[in-house]
Amino acid sequence: APAPAPAPAPAPSPGSLAEPSTGDLMTFYMYRSQNDANYSLANINTGNLAGIMWYIQNEVVSGAYGPGNKFGITRILRLKVQMRATQPLLDAGMSFGVRVAFDSGKCTGPKCDYDWSKYGYNVGCNNLGDYPFPTYDTHFKGGIWYSLPGACPSRSYMDGDAQCAEQEPGGKCPGKPTGAGDCTWNYEPAGQIMLSELYANSSKQDFWDKPNDDAANLRKVQTAQALFEAKYGKDPPVPPCDFQYEKFYD
Repeated sequence: APAPAPAPAPAPSPGSLAEPSTGDLMTFYMYRSQNDANYSLANINTGNLAGIMWYIQNEVVSGAYGPGNKFGITRILRLKVQMRATQPLLDAGMSFGVRVAFDSGKCTGPKCDYDWSKYGYNVGCNNLGDYPFPTYDTHFKGGIWYSLPGACPSRSYMDGDAQCAEQEPGGKCPGKPTGAGDCTWNYEPAGQIMLSELYANSSKQDFWDKPNDDAANLRKVQTAQALFEAKYGKDPPVPPCDFQYEKFYD
């Protein structure tokens, strides 16, 4: 007798991570500090311009991590990002999940497994000053950090392999993100400035002076913004970072 035909796989339930979401497609710009190397970006942290300027001031040029710029950072990249939230995240009242930290491509928390399994490979955000870090006043008003999960986020870049990428596909996908759990974002390069351009009319030391002065830090962000706008025009508005701890960890 012929073998019985295999039963068709059950259709994914509406609102599940296997289905496209009803969320809006959002297109906006993120920024990232980087060295001179060029490579495809995934499993990284980015920010709006204020968020990246605080990161550079606090970690890259502060001298707290040794002489020279941390990680050899020389420039700020501009990224055109498209994203669409997953249905479980939208149903919880948010477009962004928790902003996780990536260390050499590995998600180091908070609670990465919970995050991905409940909400899919979502784009995370936090307003500087709010959970998870930094939870103190950075004196960079309006700063935001993001997380962009790609394939195999449980391992560092050096330890990933094809099997891991298949089991953990991440949220980066070609074309317009659908909002399914494995298709939440993509990006294209959209320009850069060199850190040296920030210091064209001053010195590096003078430019980064007064790290706890709101007005001085605003001028730093405005200097970077003017350089980008002179090259590429004005950015559209950034969507609000709407992650809420109580809803996300309900």
